[in-house]
This record gives sequence, structure tokens and C-alpha cells, in this order.
Amino acid sequence: MMDSLPHLSTEFFTWLWWATEQGGGRLTVDGEEIIVWVDDRMAFRLPSEDASRAVLTGADTARAAEAKAAMAAGKIIKELRIRLQWADREYGFTLKGSGLDVSGLVLPALPDEGDEQDRLMVRMEAIEALWAVLGAIYRQFAAVRTEASWAEEVVPSIQAWLVGDA
Repeated sequence: MMDSLPHLSTEFFTWLWWATEQGGGRLTVDGEEIIVWVDDRMAFRLPSEDASRAVLTGADTARAAEAKAAMAAGKIIKELRIRLQWADREYGFTLKGSGLDVSGLVLPALPDEGDEQDRLMVRMEAIEALWAVLGAIYRQFAAVRTEASWAEEVVPSIQAWLVGDA
């Protein structure tokens, strides 16, 4: 999907990390409040390489000094484990690479009632809802990314946040 513009995925990962930290983990997406946080895994690489150079795991990975230190050392985010919650749903997944591939998807629990077909429909609806929310979050990023304020305000704010000034 995005292999022709691979820098956008790394910018999206960085923006998403920053946006969740700035907003206390809350994003408003299509008028609905979504709680988003970086979970227990971040992988970094050098811009000129494809292989991960630093992988952070464990509790509160996004707030670990090593995460910002990796960015300060010139690395970019290659993959990001995300938790996403809204209404009565909670998802866990990893976004990877320039195609924003999803792996390790954990969907909300299935209801106990209903037959197999009902449970399958609930599962399919949960997946469709996640794709819709991810698409809306990415569109929000794209809107910010294409405005003049990206270079004038957002990038300097992200840079200040990375070095601890914001």
C-alpha cells in the first residue's frame, strides 16, 4: 500500500506515539474518543537498514528513556505494539513496516451466547470496526502531515518532546 512512500510509516509511528503522550492517551477520531497507547514493544532501525537495531519490550516501553534515546541516535521506529480501546472494545496489535502491516492481533472477547455463526459475525464486526478506526487515525495523521503546520509546529513539538523539553 505505502511502499512507494516508506517514510510515511515511520512518521506515522512517531506521530502516533507523540500524539498519545500529548493527549494523555486519548484521540478524538470521527467525533469519538479513542484511548490509544504504545504497549509493550517498540522496534527501531537505522534509516538505511531494514533490520531492527534496538527492540524494547516490557511494561511502559513508550516512557522508557531508551525509546527516546534510540530516536536521538538517529533510529526510526520500525514497529509499534499498540493497545486501542473505545466503547466496550479493546484491541492489541503490532503495526509493522512501510505497509503498516498488522500482526499479533488480539480482538475483544467473544460473547458466551450465540451459535458459531453468531460468534463469527461478532468477530468479523470487531475486525471491521478496528480497520475503520485505524483508517480514521491514519487519515487524521495524513491531514496533519499535509498542512503547513506540520513543518512549522508539529515537527518542532515532536523534536522538543523527544529531548524532554515538552
